[in-house]
Amino acid sequence: MVEQYSCPYCESLFDDKEELSKHIDRIHGDSGILEGSKGN
Repeated sequence: MVEQYSCPYCESLFDDKEELSKHIDRIHGDSGILEGSKGN
């Protein structure tokens, strides 16, 4: 089973942290949330 990463803002799922980070930057305008913790 492939691990997925969920957006802490909108619960969208992504296959890797890079895609999640791009989503957050693009959609939510935030950065650095993945540094050290997922933010759950």
